[in-house]
This record gives sequence, C-alpha cells and structure tokens, in this order.
Amino acid sequence: GLASGGAQIALIARVAPGASINGISEIRETARQGTVSEGTVKVRLSANTGYRLVVVGTASVSSKAQPASRLWVRAENGRFEEVSSGAAVTVVRGQHAVAGWEPEVSFRSETPESVVGSDVLPVRYEIRVDPTI
Repeated sequence: GLASGGAQIALIARVAPGASINGISEIRETARQGTVSEGTVKVRLSANTGYRLVVVGTASVSSKAQPASRLWVRAENGRFEEVSSGAAVTVVRGQHAVAGWEPEVSFRSETPESVVGSDVLPVRYEIRVDPTI
C-alpha cells in the first residue's frame, strides 16, 4: 500500500551576528559642584545578538605644564571607573537583540579651573559582539 500524510517542513534562517552604533547625543550636564561636573550621553544602538557597549579613553597624555582633567564613566556594575587613554570600560551589556535602543552613559569629570572646558569628551564608543557558543 500507498499511504498519504502531512509533512512538516522547518525553515531556518541564519544571520551573522552584528551590531552598530547609529548615533551619539551631545553631553547633557546633570550636576556641577566646583570643578566636578556630571553628565549623560545617549548612544543609539542596534544588535542582533549579545553585545557590550564599551567606552574607550582617547585623551592624550598631558604635560606637567598643563594640569590634567580626569574623567570617570559609570560601568555596568554601577560604579564610576576612571577612563584613561586606551582604557576600555564596559558600560552596558545585553544578552538579546535590540533595535534603536538608546541607553544613557553617565560621566563624571574633574577639570582644573585653569583649563578651559570642552563639550567633547575624550572617548570613543565601541559595540562589541559577544560570541555565541
């Protein structure tokens, strides 16, 4: 005999893991006391897998003639960590895909009064894809 029956077909689509930073807002100052100020930046990102948003310091090493500014960023553990040139601090970690999400990144800076400030932070933002096993 010949018999007929239903068949099930499964379609599986695979996409390479990826993530991108789609925009960064200007810093918004939230507090100031003397030479110490705090502010936040929104980073618009998208990812189709687990990821880490990392802040990397880009400030050049200062000379003894000019006092250095100090900069801290709130890490994923909630504590402020100092950001120096080349140092990387993970500020957000996500386990799942996101689209158009805008987490806030908090900064604290201390600038000597003799140094004229700038609205540009000496950092770059990187999004790193976490490997899946």
